[in-house]
Amino acid sequence: LHRVDRRQRQMCIRDRNTINEPILMVSESNKWYINGSVENLDNANDILETRRRKLLYYFEGDTLINDMQYKKMYYKQFDSIFNQSYSSPVGLPEFQSTFYDVKYIAAMRQNSDLVYYVHDDQNTEELYADFNINLGEVLNYKWNYDNDIVTEIDSIQIGSNYITKYKLSNDHYFYEGIGASFGLFNAWQINANVGGFLSCFELNNEKIGIDEGFYSPINYCPEF
Repeated sequence: LHRVDRRQRQMCIRDRNTINEPILMVSESNKWYINGSVENLDNANDILETRRRKLLYYFEGDTLINDMQYKKMYYKQFDSIFNQSYSSPVGLPEFQSTFYDVKYIAAMRQNSDLVYYVHDDQNTEELYADFNINLGEVLNYKWNYDNDIVTEIDSIQIGSNYITKYKLSNDHYFYEGIGASFGLFNAWQINANVGGFLSCFELNNEKIGIDEGFYSPINYCPEF
């Protein structure tokens, strides 16, 4: 297949006289909002526990690994735990506890369209994704285990910028500068009870809801 330069592709998609610079993924201007929930049934105590999990991913500061410079990615975690009787689940659940946590998760760097990362428990880098993406190609993304291909290319607006949006053969989405619709480090999954998934994205203080994610009201990013 003939590879099309990303700037040329953006011009075709957006049909605009002025083309924005490509959105960089590895930038302190970006924030990712993750939502999800997990339920646990405690038969002995007649309790249904629901944990609502919210995470905010962001870059802050630099680090050197094997003489390469990376941005450090962290997440802030907010967990709300609720209990209620599963035999009589009427009314509001009982609030049990809430806690905050901040954790370093990975170092990432970007070289043109290529994004690399070093997870917090590793010391060698892996390719996270290649953002030079063309129609009909297999998406070169770390968690694209089934070799899904790009079937449609579109764009979405965030503030004065446009972000290229790729539909895949598994009916999920991948975004320029953002990553997968199910979150930064997730494979695409059917059962949403396994964790938290991308809800919305912020670029230079402009926010947009990711409507193909989970718990994703349009244009709403909770502050946590």
